[in-house]
Amino acid sequence: MFRNFLKIAYRNIIRNKAFSIINISGLAIGMASALLILLWVQNEMSYDGFYKNTNRLYQAWNRGENDKGIICSAVTPKVLGPALKQEFPEVEKATRVHWGEFFLFTVGEKKLNKTGNMVDPDFFSMFDFPFVEGDPNTALNNPNDIVITQRMSKELFGSQDAIGKTVLVDNKYNFTVNGVMKDLPNNTQFDFDYLLPWSHMRTSGQDDSSWDSNSTHNYVLLKQGASLASVNTKIQDIIIKHCAPGTTTTKSFLYPVSRLRLYSNFVNGQPSGGKIETVKVFVLIAVFILLIACVNFMNMSTARSEKRAKEVGIRKVAGALKGSLVGQFLGESVLIALIAGLFALMIAVLCLPAFNALTTKQLAIEWHNIRFWLSFTAFILLTGIFAGSYPAFFLSSFRPVHVLKGSFKRAHATGYTTKGVGGIAILLCRHHDSMYHHHRKAGEICTGAGSGL
Repeated sequence: MFRNFLKIAYRNIIRNKAFSIINISGLAIGMASALLILLWVQNEMSYDGFYKNTNRLYQAWNRGENDKGIICSAVTPKVLGPALKQEFPEVEKATRVHWGEFFLFTVGEKKLNKTGNMVDPDFFSMFDFPFVEGDPNTALNNPNDIVITQRMSKELFGSQDAIGKTVLVDNKYNFTVNGVMKDLPNNTQFDFDYLLPWSHMRTSGQDDSSWDSNSTHNYVLLKQGASLASVNTKIQDIIIKHCAPGTTTTKSFLYPVSRLRLYSNFVNGQPSGGKIETVKVFVLIAVFILLIACVNFMNMSTARSEKRAKEVGIRKVAGALKGSLVGQFLGESVLIALIAGLFALMIAVLCLPAFNALTTKQLAIEWHNIRFWLSFTAFILLTGIFAGSYPAFFLSSFRPVHVLKGSFKRAHATGYTTKGVGGIAILLCRHHDSMYHHHRKAGEICTGAGSGL
């Protein structure tokens, strides 16, 4: 039966080329637009969610008061991270990240200006970015070690092995490349070309042990089973405890790394949304665009329902049930949605470079990801079923006695007379039920049909 439905759907698409082209192109453009927006949404929703221990990673924040009320900030004292690790057994690891150092790198005649961070040795055991060369567990153990990205390695050393090579930093310091990591993914808060050990902060005179100076970001990894609420209660007065009495009221708390991208707005000291509001708006836009494409499909299918009325009437007289007709029409719409989906994928690929330039991202379709194909298949099925649902139930609800008698009417006309089916209808009526015993003359429609047809 499925094969028969497929044949009928294919023949209807081929027979009505203009109608099919309009329907497929309309759905394809709507699906492509929705697909691009949903790629952006998926990227935003996946920020910093790919680490092995994402659910145990937290950033330390300050909560203090000023003339504007209670203010929260992710910039904290340099000594906070090590103190949290030392003083609280629930903290397994900690790392500081000093952002945005802009240095000149020199290798032979090559000179590059790059931006990077200074971090503690625990950084790579907390944020497990993949390495191309070197061991992440020991990459920053020595004061003169440096880790660079794959892109920076190619710019400095070309196709040569970078491990063990020496680079001159800021025309003053020599560092040895002890690790080359893959270029950062486009869904992480971090943005650097190199990483230096925190010890260089002391060498360059930028380190300090002041609890009053908020100048860096601190991250911690809590132990398995540690309660965030309990830890936040314990650590809230750590800055007050280390400062002179009465000099500060700043409290500390931990905030999940996985929520930093979308839920980093605070009002009066409490989380109050963030970029998630923008994400929700774009989801609604994607749904609205797809809805317009589906409604257009419904209108087109319903407008040509008159041409399908004969088919429905004769098939019902022949014994076809409403369920089988609904299945056929839904199958046709799913087939059209499948064809439109393939065209939508092509449109999305062609438009992706311009879309990336517009959104300042590097989005890409994950061709080898099975989750993408499962999601895309579900996307096509839902679109096809939704777009074809109203036409399917509308067309399958026609009563054959009205259709075959010629009393089926268009929405914009007074009536429509079905011709050429009278004799066929008489024979089908006779065969279908012995109650249909009366007919007038050849070429007229059987009038003895019961209301159940």
